[in-house]
Amino acid sequence: MALLCYNRGCGQRFDPENNSDDACTYHPGVPVFHDALKGWSCCKRRTTDFSDFLSIVGCTKGRHNSEKPPEPVKPEVKTTEKKELSELKPKFQEHIIQAPKPVEAIKRTELICHSHSCQTFPRTLRCPLRRRSPEHWKFYF
Repeated sequence: MALLCYNRGCGQRFDPENNSDDACTYHPGVPVFHDALKGWSCCKRRTTDFSDFLSIVGCTKGRHNSEKPPEPVKPEVKTTEKKELSELKPKFQEHIIQAPKPVEAIKRTELICHSHSCQTFPRTLRCPLRRRSPEHWKFYF
């Protein structure tokens, strides 16, 4: 009677009475799928084709294994019931944050143009300006 080997990468049928120490060639690692490359954590060989991945020869020799691996435990998904809108609101007291009040219009200094020294160029106009108030310029930049 032939049994199925459950070692990763083997999948052959074997006779349990003729199961020697080097009868099975398998992968002790886990499959790795990263950036479209498929391979095994125990081997360096990677491929992009899934059928090539399935045909990668095992890297370790050992005995065939007839024990089926345990099924992975699926996480339990909790479903929530529909709640009333009042239950979803925060239980603490809400604080209303006031937006900053608009600042008064920016104070602009009054400039005096001395028209007698203005220079006109094809794309620019140079006109020296003086301020009426004696404040320093750095406060306006």
